[in-house]
Amino acid sequence: MWAVLVVALAAGRVVASDLVDFARCISRAGATFYTAAWCPHCARQTQMFGNAVRYLHVVDCTDGCRGVSSFPTWSFADGSRISGVASFDALGRRTRCRLGTPREGEPNADGPTRSSTERGSRERYVGGAQIIDVPRR
Repeated sequence: MWAVLVVALAAGRVVASDLVDFARCISRAGATFYTAAWCPHCARQTQMFGNAVRYLHVVDCTDGCRGVSSFPTWSFADGSRISGVASFDALGRRTRCRLGTPREGEPNADGPTRSSTERGSRERYVGGAQIIDVPRR
């Protein structure tokens, strides 16, 4: 018999590792998040990223920042800006990063099953979640 080990959450929910990858991607694309400690909208934007916020390029403007007059503000490599809480979709459009898509080299939800002969396990993807079937001992 096979025991099933679920490595990622099913589609429809933001998988933490996907959010980390998205945060890393938008940072590599040149996005900068300007925030202030007293700003409730900044806190909301920060909560959207959860622990993945540590992978963003964040500038704390609590004591002011030259050229930034509203918070939160996002700036991008092309010089454009978004003021206010930005959706993941809006950030993705500006940076060409995508949230919730398979990583490079990873099959999509309908992708093939891979087998590992070393441990006898099988990997498959269901609804974007990676499932690893491991034989019971």
